[in-house]
Amino acid sequence: MSILILAFLVYLTILIIIGIWASKFNKTLDDFLIAGRKLGTWPVAISAEASDMSGWLVMGLPGRGFVYGIGALWTSIGVAFGTLFNWSVIAKRLRRYTAKLRSITIPDFLEDRYNDKTHIIRAISTCIITIFMVAYVSVQLVASGKILSETFGWDYHSALILGFAIITLYTLLGGFFAVAWTDVFQGMLIVGILVILPIIGIIRLGGLGKIFSEISKINTDALSPSFGYGGLFFLIFAFVSMSWFFGYPGQPHILTRYMAIKDEKKIWNSTLIGMTWVIISLWGAVLIGIIGLAFFKGLPDPEKVMPLLAMHLLPEWAAGVVIAAITAAIMSTADSQLLVASSSVVEDVYHKLVNPNVSQKKLLLYSRISVLLLSIIAFLLALQGGVIYFLVAFAWGGLAASFGPLIILSLWWKRTTKWGAIAGMISGTIIVVVWDKLGVANMLSNSLSSELIIPGMLPAFFISLFLVIIVSIFTVPPDTNTLFK
Repeated sequence: MSILILAFLVYLTILIIIGIWASKFNKTLDDFLIAGRKLGTWPVAISAEASDMSGWLVMGLPGRGFVYGIGALWTSIGVAFGTLFNWSVIAKRLRRYTAKLRSITIPDFLEDRYNDKTHIIRAISTCIITIFMVAYVSVQLVASGKILSETFGWDYHSALILGFAIITLYTLLGGFFAVAWTDVFQGMLIVGILVILPIIGIIRLGGLGKIFSEISKINTDALSPSFGYGGLFFLIFAFVSMSWFFGYPGQPHILTRYMAIKDEKKIWNSTLIGMTWVIISLWGAVLIGIIGLAFFKGLPDPEKVMPLLAMHLLPEWAAGVVIAAITAAIMSTADSQLLVASSSVVEDVYHKLVNPNVSQKKLLLYSRISVLLLSIIAFLLALQGGVIYFLVAFAWGGLAASFGPLIILSLWWKRTTKWGAIAGMISGTIIVVVWDKLGVANMLSNSLSSELIIPGMLPAFFISLFLVIIVSIFTVPPDTNTLFK
């Protein structure tokens, strides 16, 4: 265990060094929140994907592979196509238009895009981002508590405190520069482990044939892409699994990466790098879950399959590196989400609405205080624990339905209006909360398997899309001739 802890401490030391180095670049709030739009091809590509995947990639998705076997690939397909959609449809226009409007946050962009002098759009979007981002950060803390407690034998709450301290500290130190460059380091570490661990597992278990043979003795459905469902139920299973696709245009912690790139002409290069990273990582994560099913037969918590497999198959020092990689994935998203939530409080509320003349030095200080306070709230929410896959699905779905349709239409349809934007954001938020938290999903679960229940994100996304369009048609559009030139 001492070697494992040493490997983990080396990893933390590297993060702190990067944070201290990056802190010298934070001279303005723009630097702290979007790196002054100075990020190059590799940092944007890897940071966008590492901040996207989080503990979901290294705990939630392997856990899904453990439970659903080959059927978990439908989730990977949805995520891969969602990532491609963002790079090909959203990234370039968002970078161009936010630069024209000098917007450094998503609420900034939406208010400027619709010339909203009343600040209603800013107020609504800020509230939505803060609520769902804090929920999202709490999920990352849950993941850190799980992985650290399993690794070091601590109780969940002690491990949670350490995860909270690590994530908060280096986000406070370096801001977006630190987050982006640690994401590069962490992203490369993650993808390396997701390639190497399955290869070692396949060799140690005697090849894929032997693995599939063992799984057939446990659950033959895990060897089928349909997971035993047929006809309409299979179509629902596949569609629900792939529904992560719809969330991508609405995730502020991903969108800010596109806003931060130095040269929009290099977005295509970032796309190739990012898509390669995503496809390799998704396959590796599902394969780890499948190998873990053959190796362990059963686990009390399937989401711990990756660290457990590493500790059983690898030397102690190598297992320490894997634990560091898992922690890296968790932190890559949590730090980004903290910055987005902080920007909503400090830039979108205090700076723009309360004190427009505040100095950059004070804005940086208030941003760091905001990061700390929001981290504490997320920590309190994380105390109750939960299943990472479904906790992420709620926060992801809320942002997806509130912002996804609006962002797409804001970039591609000149006729979108302020009131259409407001209708879309409010309806998306309300439907996700009512559907997932106030009983609709639970009522459906009485007659269907959990994998056949439509997540709130899907009805909310399409209703939000419909309302943005309909309300925009019947209201006066803003002047967008300069923006869309």
